Amino acid sequence: MPLRSKLLFLAAGFIISFGVVSPLAKADSLSIVYTSSANQTAIVGPTFTTVVFTGYVLNNTGTPITFQLTGGPEPFEPYVASFIDGIGYPGITLGAGQSTGIIDLATINLQFFDPSLTYPGIVNIVLDAISVDPATGRTGDTITENDASITVRAGVPEPSTLLLLGSALLVLFLACRLRPNERF
Repeated sequence: MPLRSKLLFLAAGFIISFGVVSPLAKADSLSIVYTSSANQTAIVGPTFTTVVFTGYVLNNTGTPITFQLTGGPEPFEPYVASFIDGIGYPGITLGAGQSTGIIDLATINLQFFDPSLTYPGIVNIVLDAISVDPATGRTGDTITENDASITVRAGVPEPSTLLLLGSALLVLFLACRLRPNERF
């Protein structure tokens, strides 16, 4: 094979390879950016404890993208009573270079009523942006994902007023009994 044919064959191979591989090797087209801490600590009390992750989603491309946020605890976590995504179905469309502004990316309610749960514990959260076809509403592949976590701790219950009053009266009674010979 002459040198000219080899060079032509090699150039055609590069062009075909670049055309096939380059769409597969691209950076995330959306960024999920937290303005709150992505690793939070929550103390579970006598009611549901709410943890909110705030931030924004940025379109890093030159074309509009329609997406929704989805996700939740991974793996399944019994500490979580509910998980609410910040951008649900049917999603939103961000133009080229646009961002959502600061929103609640995810709201997690931690349960308090399961006595079998041991504290402290860790809840790992995965937040995905998935594509939505604006014409049909069908959801597609994951565009990007972002991880967060919650360290769950149990609150130390405060003693009741009746218990505190009873303890104070007991101490007062014992103090008076220790000095029986003294008179007021």
